[in-house]
Amino acid sequence: VDEYITKPFSPKILEARVEAVLRRSGDVSQESILEVGDIKMDLSAHIVQIKGNNIDLSFKEFELLNYFIVNKGVALSREKILNNVWNYDARTIDTHVKKLRSKLGECGDYIKTIWGMGYKFEVSEDEGSKNEEAKKSEEINQD
Repeated sequence: VDEYITKPFSPKILEARVEAVLRRSGDVSQESILEVGDIKMDLSAHIVQIKGNNIDLSFKEFELLNYFIVNKGVALSREKILNNVWNYDARTIDTHVKKLRSKLGECGDYIKTIWGMGYKFEVSEDEGSKNEEAKKSEEINQD
């Protein structure tokens, strides 16, 4: 399924597809930990953490979150998500996105709905700075 890309496609989509195929085949040496906002995603261990706490995601939710993070800031149509994550009806994505948002808690707001199109994964600078402030506050409280 990953070997076929419908036209038109962006270079980012091509790159994501190639990386996905290489990652599954084990032939790629890339950074296996992604950190965005309060989310930390360990691709090799298949672990997702929010503010240091592990959250349980299904395989597809993990792949969906990974796809959103890899395409951070890019508006993604349901069709693109279907073509890159799994082969189902477009409404299936809505169900999985809803479950993923719920499991991400406050970080679920990072996944923005673009009406009539799909979704966008976006972390504002305010949210990133809140994360830094929370870390500093925790360090002060521990001392």
